[in-house]
Amino acid sequence: MSRLLNGIIGAGVGLLVAAIILPIALTTMADANMTGVDATVVVVVTILMPILCAIGVSLRFLPEDIF
Repeated sequence: MSRLLNGIIGAGVGLLVAAIILPIALTTMADANMTGVDATVVVVVTILMPILCAIGVSLRFLPEDIF
């Protein structure tokens, strides 16, 4: 029972932190100014980073015995 309670509390705290930080991060990224930044950095930030985040999130939910 203690393990279940710890999981519920951990998930609640994680969701609370995500609810606080996610809007701030999205607003900051949307208002970012890319003038004067190298084109390679712009490609990494705007294209590669979201793809890598999606891969990381999808790998989190896959069972461990697949690999």
